Amino acid sequence: MDYIFRTPPESVDTKTCARLASELDIPLLVARLLCQRGMTSVRAAEDFLYPRLDSLPSPMAMKGMSRAVELILHHFKQKSPVLVHGDYDVDGISATVLLTDFLRRLGLQTSYHLPDRLREGYGINERSLRELAGRISRPALLITVDCGISAVAETALARELGLDVIITDHHEPPPVLPPARAILNPKQQDCGFPFAGLSGAGVAFFLVMALRSRLVEEGVWSRDTAPNLKEYLDLVALGTVADVMPLAEVNRILVRAGLEVLTARKRPGIWALCERIGMASGRITAEDISYRLAPRLNAAGRLGRPEIAASLLLCPDVDQALTLADRLEEANSERRRLESEVISEAFAECESLVTAGYQSLSIYGKEWHPGVIGIVASRVASRFRRPAIVFTDDTDPAPDRLKGSGRSIRGLNLYEALKQCADLIDQYGGHAKAIGLTIHRQDLDAFRKLFDRAVRANGILEQSRQVVIDLCLDGGDSEIFSSRFMTAYQNLEPFGEGNPEPVFLARDQKLHNLSLVREHLKFTVRGSQSAIRGIGFGLANRIEVASGPVNLFFKLRNSSYRGREFLEVHAVNISTTD
Repeated sequence: MDYIFRTPPESVDTKTCARLASELDIPLLVARLLCQRGMTSVRAAEDFLYPRLDSLPSPMAMKGMSRAVELILHHFKQKSPVLVHGDYDVDGISATVLLTDFLRRLGLQTSYHLPDRLREGYGINERSLRELAGRISRPALLITVDCGISAVAETALARELGLDVIITDHHEPPPVLPPARAILNPKQQDCGFPFAGLSGAGVAFFLVMALRSRLVEEGVWSRDTAPNLKEYLDLVALGTVADVMPLAEVNRILVRAGLEVLTARKRPGIWALCERIGMASGRITAEDISYRLAPRLNAAGRLGRPEIAASLLLCPDVDQALTLADRLEEANSERRRLESEVISEAFAECESLVTAGYQSLSIYGKEWHPGVIGIVASRVASRFRRPAIVFTDDTDPAPDRLKGSGRSIRGLNLYEALKQCADLIDQYGGHAKAIGLTIHRQDLDAFRKLFDRAVRANGILEQSRQVVIDLCLDGGDSEIFSSRFMTAYQNLEPFGEGNPEPVFLARDQKLHNLSLVREHLKFTVRGSQSAIRGIGFGLANRIEVASGPVNLFFKLRNSSYRGREFLEVHAVNISTTD
């Protein structure tokens, strides 16, 4: 099995590792992992291991923040209605719930709108904007979350309709910005905010931070009566992890605290959802968000019903929350059914493109449900280790257009790659890992070739086929299975984009108690004091290889079952020692 080091071992100074281990009283292997991630000073390592909310930057450093706060205060004093316009994915829903709840606690008459992705599509829609404006009295304030940075015409229309507009977004700004009264986006040119990788929920949180501070200054709240903003960090963690934002710097602080709030399960909607899916107890991790919570919250939006997820997260009543969680689970079952109808056909088309030599995968299905093309793109990219864009018909408003959703792989900025195809794209938006776009039907073949050319120029295909490892263990590294190591190791979390979960290589290992559970391989490995459980998801086909000495590529997890935690090895791959 071919592998590469995430950080070349020779670039890590052994003396620095030893100093960190000694001064921080942590295992040497954890110190090595810190050094590989660029934390080579005690101060940097401490900030990484023990992130603190009081280290967050001032929200006033964000361009447009002062103007946004003044505008909201103006409408607060005028008792104007406020409309929060979000998006239908987890980030957009979380940001919508966060801002709506805060403004309602302030006493503002606040409603929200989440677009139906099947009828309205992404972002602000002119037709729905007219309908929404007709329901509220003027003057009024429209605040977008997780959308709006490209809505030039729509923002102009909102102004014509008598709405003041504040845009909060985190997607890449276009050359021409909308004519909003204020724009919050850390990716704006000349923005002084020190971190550009916030999610939509993260931007909304910093707006709420600035508002809370100003309202205390104005005497609207005292420091004792003002809302505790940590209560909202479960929503920020959901949006940040689900939208695959980098879990570094500011996001690391927000998500670490947010996971604590999630684990407490004080929000009735979170408690109810966890109760229904077998997560009633135990620590909630970033991986739980990615693979258990986010898919269910996303399911409603994929089917054109994002308000179910928003209602769940806003719900103050436990019994009602359980009913909404059941509806969400029904939506998730329907999403799975629709996905299964698409996936085999999508994989077959991908096989043809791979055989034809394509290094990217742009595929189209006339009958594919638009609500699942994003998750299908993710599945395709993961299976074939190629960037993938999945298209289906976009019949509204133009029957000659195709709607696409793309997902990237390690090493490719998808948004930048699409810039090289701009002449064949009607519109697009997103970020490095995920994008949405529309093209004209007759341009599909030309787009496929042009996009593949852009991917080839990046030279990522061979790299994507290699297993990326962090540490190669030798016989003296048995401490990796000790409780002391795992206690320190968990402080490296949350793992995800920007802070990848470490992969270890143990050479010449003997696996014991081999067995199969469907397509998964179960085994045990010998630790220094006991046998450690192991599982290789999807590695049932490696059982013959696993019967002899192997090179074991794995991740370490503190798993739990019925309230009991235990150490578990998750095999990434298993190869012969030859």
